[in-house]
Amino acid sequence: MNGELKFILITDLHYYDPALGISGKAYDELSGTDMKCLAESGAIIDAYFDKIAKDKDFDIVLIAGDLSCNGAKESHTGLLPKLRRLKEAGKRVFLITATHDYYLEGNGTGCAERCDGDRLSHATRTGREELVDLYREFGLDEAISFHAESHSYCVSLCEGYRLLCLNDDGDKIFCGYSESQLEWIDSMIKEAHKAGDYIFAMTHHPVLPPSPIYPLFSQRDMLGDYEKTACFLADRGVKFIFTGHTHMQNIARYTTPAGNDFYDINTACLVGYPSVMRRVVMTGSEVKITSDTVTGIDWDLKGMTFEEYTKSQFSHLLNDIFDSLANDYDRFANVLAPGFSKTPEEMYKMKFLLLPFGKLLNSITLGGLGKLLFVSGSVDKSIRKVKLKDFILSIIQNIYYGDEPYTPDTAEYKAFCAAAGRAKGLLKLKKGTEDIAKIIDVIRDGVLYDAAPPDWNAVLPK
Repeated sequence: MNGELKFILITDLHYYDPALGISGKAYDELSGTDMKCLAESGAIIDAYFDKIAKDKDFDIVLIAGDLSCNGAKESHTGLLPKLRRLKEAGKRVFLITATHDYYLEGNGTGCAERCDGDRLSHATRTGREELVDLYREFGLDEAISFHAESHSYCVSLCEGYRLLCLNDDGDKIFCGYSESQLEWIDSMIKEAHKAGDYIFAMTHHPVLPPSPIYPLFSQRDMLGDYEKTACFLADRGVKFIFTGHTHMQNIARYTTPAGNDFYDINTACLVGYPSVMRRVVMTGSEVKITSDTVTGIDWDLKGMTFEEYTKSQFSHLLNDIFDSLANDYDRFANVLAPGFSKTPEEMYKMKFLLLPFGKLLNSITLGGLGKLLFVSGSVDKSIRKVKLKDFILSIIQNIYYGDEPYTPDTAEYKAFCAAAGRAKGLLKLKKGTEDIAKIIDVIRDGVLYDAAPPDWNAVLPK
């Protein structure tokens, strides 16, 4: 039986170095379309690293990708001293890079930008191959085996435990594992089992959906061939994988047709709401996961708590999306929609439905919606004055935070079900609305309330 392993997990640092410009019109426009706190990212990382450095019980730190803001070399070189400070505090750091960490010609992701007053210009771009030597001291130098094509490696964390550090960045179009990489993964699992070691994995993109609604909007942001990969890993004995990318706090479980359980522990972005790190303790029988956050950073938070401050940035962008949906559809389609993996073309095809929905969203209360759909009797008086926009905003915030509290006995759940039933009946009268009806069902069955393992703190069978 394996002994005890302890480690801290963080992901999606998206470090934006101040040298890239943190004031002026260009920066305001850049940060205004981002859920992350860009200028504040260094202060947030420093606060977490200070906390980790002082933690005497945990000496291993895992970082699951997207270290920089869009692959600017200035951000990489600015992050390195912060990481070395962890090593100086006695921490062993194992990291992977991801799509936001390098530039690929012909692909917009990783197009590093500098803010010069009113003008955006190119920062120094980082090539993918440069990342290996930039971050070699944070994991690769201790590797048992290195898969050069993918930049993946396997490492022994302590006696009895091995970690697969799986880089899935691919060509930024297919973010997943090649056949060569899968063969290497299979060989690493077999070697670990032969040695009597327990093996688990870390990758960037989610292998299991962090929310039932996620694949409907962002399937291209899932790990490529994620259904097959989940079975591939689970049926070979890898039960746990730690992921990032979605900026959501979630723990998902899947049982393969062969009867093997698989857990994806997805952790929120460090520099955006809700800003979380995880502590993980593995023993012979269980995996105990707890989540923690910092209470303050070295930054003017304008009288808010740290959580309120990150939430305000998150809410600002969502309100911008809702407002643009109703009043500036071109901005919604061309500027904001790409942020949640939708192309302008896709959004313009949906304009006939989304534009009137945007107008309704910004003007009506839940009580008014109940009257409009002739289900006012199902809308409890306690929520009738709540604006529809604010209700949807709360649902989205809950998904990212990892708390879906609207159980079937709540007024919100009952009102939604009544309105959804009526809306689906109306949608049947118009062609091309099948996807909208499907989204309504998914929200009802898994977004308002999630009965899966708790997303912040959990004890999972090993």
